[in-house]
Amino acid sequence: MADCTSALDIAIQAGIDLGLIRDNLRLSYEERILQHQDALNLALAIELAGQQLHERPATASAAAE
Repeated sequence: MADCTSALDIAIQAGIDLGLIRDNLRLSYEERILQHQDALNLALAIELAGQQLHERPATASAAAE
């Protein structure tokens, strides 16, 4: 007898959060775009903070010399 595993069953077994997908699909296109922009802004702010953090020690050590 063949195993008739559905795509949804495979997704659940893989750990995909189908509830999150359903919640996002309930949003309008504009709401999804705004969420995406917020996430992008956060990622860019984190990247900038990391760059500034890595620049500080180099600047401080250069000033100490």
